[in-house]
Amino acid sequence: MEQSTWPDNVRYAFLISGTLSERVIAAFPELDVSGVTTGDTTLYGRVDSPTDLRGMLARFDALGLTVIEMRRLPD
Repeated sequence: MEQSTWPDNVRYAFLISGTLSERVIAAFPELDVSGVTTGDTTLYGRVDSPTDLRGMLARFDALGLTVIEMRRLPD
């Protein structure tokens, strides 16, 4: 099996269109919520693997959320 090259403590921020309800925010317990600006919401937090990242993106999609921006945060 190939060893992962995913670094430790990788963090991402996701800018989501609109204001999210508490129910939607609860679907992402691994992410924190930053203040809502200009009517959009930023979720951020640690992502442990590429599989976890794809899973988060799939959840955004399944909930009908629009990801405006996704960026890796500095270490």
